[in-house]
Amino acid sequence: MYDYFLRLGAVTILILGVIVGATNAVAQDVDKESLTESLQQVVKEEDYGKASYYAYQLAKHSYAQGDSETALKHIDSFFDYNKKAGDDLLEYLAYDLEGHIYLDQNNASKAQGSFKKSLKAAQSVGKTSYEIEALINSGIASIAQGKERRAVSTLEEALSLSIVEKDLSTRKKCYSLLVEAYEAWGKPEKVKEYQTLLSGLQNDNTESAEDESATKNTNSSSDKSLKSGRNKAGIGMDKLRQVEDSLLATRYSLEATERSLRNMEELSENQKLQIDLLNKDKQLADLEIKEQNARLKNAALVRNFIIVGILLAGALVVVLIRGYRKKIEANKEIDRQNKSIQSSINYAKRIQEAMLVNASVQESLLPESFILFKPRDSVSGDFYWFSEIKSWYDPDVVFAAVDCTGHGIPGAFMSLIGMNTLTNIVNQGEAESNQILEKLDTGIRKALQQETTGNRDGMDVALCIYRKEKNMLEFSGAKNPLIYIQGGELHQIKGDTRAIGGARPMKRKKPSPFTKHVVAIDEPTMIYVFSDGFQDQFGGPNNTKFMSKRFKELLLSIHELPLAEQKKALNDSIESWKGEGHQTDDILVMGIRLDSIDG
Repeated sequence: MYDYFLRLGAVTILILGVIVGATNAVAQDVDKESLTESLQQVVKEEDYGKASYYAYQLAKHSYAQGDSETALKHIDSFFDYNKKAGDDLLEYLAYDLEGHIYLDQNNASKAQGSFKKSLKAAQSVGKTSYEIEALINSGIASIAQGKERRAVSTLEEALSLSIVEKDLSTRKKCYSLLVEAYEAWGKPEKVKEYQTLLSGLQNDNTESAEDESATKNTNSSSDKSLKSGRNKAGIGMDKLRQVEDSLLATRYSLEATERSLRNMEELSENQKLQIDLLNKDKQLADLEIKEQNARLKNAALVRNFIIVGILLAGALVVVLIRGYRKKIEANKEIDRQNKSIQSSINYAKRIQEAMLVNASVQESLLPESFILFKPRDSVSGDFYWFSEIKSWYDPDVVFAAVDCTGHGIPGAFMSLIGMNTLTNIVNQGEAESNQILEKLDTGIRKALQQETTGNRDGMDVALCIYRKEKNMLEFSGAKNPLIYIQGGELHQIKGDTRAIGGARPMKRKKPSPFTKHVVAIDEPTMIYVFSDGFQDQFGGPNNTKFMSKRFKELLLSIHELPLAEQKKALNDSIESWKGEGHQTDDILVMGIRLDSIDG
């Protein structure tokens, strides 16, 4: 209980996390709901063109949500509608989507089929780019299937079309996939060839170097030289000096003015920088205010979602607790019912065991014998049976291995009917093996009222009578055979093809009588009768049936061993064959060693 609530808490936390990001999912659900409603409306109006469109959109929507199975169902609906609409373009798109879904599911074979159909639809549309895409997808599916030769053929066809269309992007894709296909195929020369083509195509597309532009503005200023020549005729030395002083003063004044202008320009630049900084600060402040407002809105949204999530989680906890309690009660009821059923099965098992011949009776009737009896379930549809036929001398011993229809409880009911019927037949004085089977068939059909109820249950029987005084064994079989080994040689007598009870062939009004076979016991003889459970057991390295041939070889190899060791060898062999698998059917093998009383 403590672990349960720990898991419950973890689930609650997970739900709260999912609720915070639920807005997009709600919008997607609305889209899906809108598409579904639209589809239902146009189907009512029998507008199958629009119905095809909406079914395709629903398939795309489901695939985008990761629900591939639902997407495939919508695609199936699309094909139903498009049979009446006949939209080749939508059919191309639908097969293309279906193929990609199968590729995602690692089902390359189905994907290949879808892409081939998309190619056919693309050809109907008449657009080469669609044909190229379908061929490329088919090539990818062939690579995934390990069919490199087909992939190369398909991709080269796509490459030819892309060259005609002058589609460099598609050519690159084809070269790249051909490299991949030839690598998987083990063709290094072809890999190198297409790698070279791919590299050359990429080099041709390399962007040219950026244009360099240089605009040079050359500003040159030349100072004008004032040259004064002394006029020998009228200007004296003093006058010349005055002119030079005036020129120097003008020069200094100009330099001062230039410095002032530069200072003013620097001041103006500083003011501009300050203004820019202030503008940026204002922009940052505005942006921060907007972000703060957005954070507040998000916080409010998250808070509201969390509140709703807590309420939903609380409701879920209540529902889960109630469900947990109901589950506990249901499990208790199931346990009570299982115990009751198992008790009934155990009771049926005790009844069946009580009716089977016990070891002391077996020992008195057939001292040298063993029985390997392995029911598949608690009770069995196979059973073994012994009895005596009174005579003036030593009583004859009759024994049988019987395989009833089914196993478990149904088979056990049939076995009880079979045991009682056999015992009554022998007690009434019947002493011939074939006549015992005839009367057993009649008794089963009457007990189950098969002529009126239509019941078809029955049984296969191998029945023997050991006549000690005559040193002989009588055998009659209803489908089941007798195997005996004399002088190191194995012999098999097949039973009649007719079963006890069950369905009767319609062609015959009266079935052929059962056959009586006689085996002379004039030397030590090992007798085996059995059901088909041993031979039909699955197992071994390839999980196949044990089969009749292997069973006969096993019997021949162990027939000289003591009876207890034979039983152990048979049990060990079938358990080893079965391994970790389940027992297929009830198993019954009876072995009896007989010898001439004169010997």
